[in-house]
Amino acid sequence: MLDLRKFYEHNPTFFADRELYLLRNMSRGRGIGFFEAGNFYPDFILWLLDGNQQYVTFCDPKGLTHLSGSDDPKIRFYRTIKEIETELADPNIVLNSFIIANTPYQQVAWWDKGISKAALEKCNVLFQKEDKDTYIKKMLEAIK
Repeated sequence: MLDLRKFYEHNPTFFADRELYLLRNMSRGRGIGFFEAGNFYPDFILWLLDGNQQYVTFCDPKGLTHLSGSDDPKIRFYRTIKEIETELADPNIVLNSFIIANTPYQQVAWWDKGISKAALEKCNVLFQKEDKDTYIKKMLEAIK
């Protein structure tokens, strides 16, 4: 998540009235995990404060070749987390989840009969290597 630091340093106006925290989640059994997503323990928790709004985003950099496609519970978690947000019923808290793929899109395009990169991005899967200059911005714009 070093790219986040670079984005932070190069975009001071975006962060002028916001606070940003990046926390390393602890490992299985000690950190925050989600049974609903197959005991998913995202590696990072990104917490953005914007006035009274809190944007809590679970980020997991990972290779995708061992996942079962866009229907994998870890990828589907972007929807599951919204169900949890609804249960919280706090209008000041927004929850999100992102997979930051270090696997190139071409190596996972065989999933789901050639799912497009745009369709994966709608599932909050961003490609770190291919989009190294834009994936952080895409994520931060999507969580707001």
